[in-house]
Amino acid sequence: MEIKEINISGFGKFYNYHVLFSDGIQVIYGKNEAGKTTLRKFIIAMLFGLEKGRGLAARNDDYSKYRPLKGGLYGGSMVISHDGQRYRIWRNMETGQQELRLFYEDTMEEIPLQGKELKDVLFESSKEAFLNTVSMTQSDIRTGKEMQQILQNSMANLSRSQNVKLDIGKAVNYLKEKRREIKKNVVFAQVIEYRQRLKEHPFQESRLQEYEKEEEKLQRKLYQKRKISILGKFLLFIKRLFGIDEEALRKKEIFHDLEILQLKKKHLLEEKKRKEQLEQQYNQSLQQRNRLEQEIHRIETAIHAIQEAAGNVQRTFGDDLNEKISETFSQMTGNYYEKVVMDTSMNIMVKRDFDYIDMKYLSNGTVEQLYFALRIAAADLLYEKDGFPLLLDDVFGNYDEERIERTLAFLDRQQKRQVIFFTCRQEMLKLLENAEIDYHLICL
Repeated sequence: MEIKEINISGFGKFYNYHVLFSDGIQVIYGKNEAGKTTLRKFIIAMLFGLEKGRGLAARNDDYSKYRPLKGGLYGGSMVISHDGQRYRIWRNMETGQQELRLFYEDTMEEIPLQGKELKDVLFESSKEAFLNTVSMTQSDIRTGKEMQQILQNSMANLSRSQNVKLDIGKAVNYLKEKRREIKKNVVFAQVIEYRQRLKEHPFQESRLQEYEKEEEKLQRKLYQKRKISILGKFLLFIKRLFGIDEEALRKKEIFHDLEILQLKKKHLLEEKKRKEQLEQQYNQSLQQRNRLEQEIHRIETAIHAIQEAAGNVQRTFGDDLNEKISETFSQMTGNYYEKVVMDTSMNIMVKRDFDYIDMKYLSNGTVEQLYFALRIAAADLLYEKDGFPLLLDDVFGNYDEERIERTLAFLDRQQKRQVIFFTCRQEMLKLLENAEIDYHLICL
């Protein structure tokens, strides 16, 4: 991709500003506060849009910072060349009126976007990846966890279909959050509660059996009392005649005992029913918990599979990335360092002669060259099709003259990438001329 033309309707200090780019290294020269960073930010905003922040953060975000000082349309257009085709990108960045339009430059035929962004139509890189690879400033040349995550995600995508994007961090975090939500399910507590209640439940089957035996015994007694012979009835009549009714008393006592026993049995049967209901609730909760535990197991298996797959790709890709960094860094240092090794945590060591040196023992200039090489290597490997321009905003502050010359010579050999260099240092122009490097000067 190459930027051919910029037209700013309103963006920061620029108003109705127009600039054409040419072949070779593009050098945008201007004193401090001339608008170099503003121009770089405009390029990024045209490619990826510019969202307004929320709350207190919105006061100092790029959206507020680069609102047109003279009012008018917040945005403009930019002509790019990509994959042999020229496009005109037009944006209105004003909140509530935001609009993105894309045209074929040669015919001005509009390309329907249907709400999509350019990263869904023209290129693959995200804004975060762009800022962590090809867009560099002195203050943020050193990359960190964000670059690490971008590398992991991009490496995972290399092992998948071109039409499928996977964010390793987001995928794993989503699965972990889902696992946490499942573990919070009330059913886990219910299983424990029901188990304890069953353990403490007063119903005992043996007591019911005892009551039933006792009831049977009393029923037999009552039956025997009812089988009184004729003689027995006569004797009973005589006893009643003299006011003695022992048999009636015994029968009444049996009836009383039987009623009490039946009440106890009824209460016990109610307890049994409640326990059976509790057992049913417990079994239902247990089945539900088992299903949830199976779901947790599937989630943990998925997390492990994603991490293992990412690790396998990362090991393979890591070798390619280290080789690319080594090649780039060696060219930039005149083969002073033979090899660069970076682990998955982005700890970097360089090889000199027969030993490896930890990055923390290197000078600031060398460390910044290392990160410079890392950014370019990552961009070349991960977003080769995009071929974004390098946007270099005074990144050589800690470089000595020899280091700058070698880096400029390396950039001059970057045939597949447009290089746009923003600087306030006139000596940079002299170094380019001394090295006989073609460049196109744009003065602000």
